Amino acid sequence: MPTAVLAEDRLFVLEAFGAPPADTVVRFDPATPRVIILRHAPPDNSPFAELHFPAGAFEGGGEVEVRVTVVPGVYGLEFTTSATLRPVARVVFKYPQHFAAPAGARERYGSDVLYEQALVVGQALPEGRVALLPSTRPAADNLAAAIPGTGRYLVVAPR
Repeated sequence: MPTAVLAEDRLFVLEAFGAPPADTVVRFDPATPRVIILRHAPPDNSPFAELHFPAGAFEGGGEVEVRVTVVPGVYGLEFTTSATLRPVARVVFKYPQHFAAPAGARERYGSDVLYEQALVVGQALPEGRVALLPSTRPAADNLAAAIPGTGRYLVVAPR
């Protein structure tokens, strides 16, 4: 359940610099838990995001295909699946090295640290809206949220 829904132009989207992760396609047995790990391109291979799918996350049987596309220049990804996804998956964005506060965020929040503390995972909705999802910090420079289904997810903070 989102905590709020805002127009995307009322949000600061966390920017990412450096070589982005490659888009990926993964096929696996949905009866087995799976974590898809996205890393920035070489040479650093630092973590970017993880998609966690517990056993039974997909309806039906047989192999499932997950396609992940990274949103250029920001901490965001979009993914689709070949089977219906139950609302039990989660995403973890990791930004230990490629964090870049967008223009205006430092002025609004006073520092990168205060901007980082305001970040949440947002789900892109139709008509330029974003649902702000309840988010946690499982570790330093990590932001996690349960995700209701396939789609586009971004790391954001209110303007």
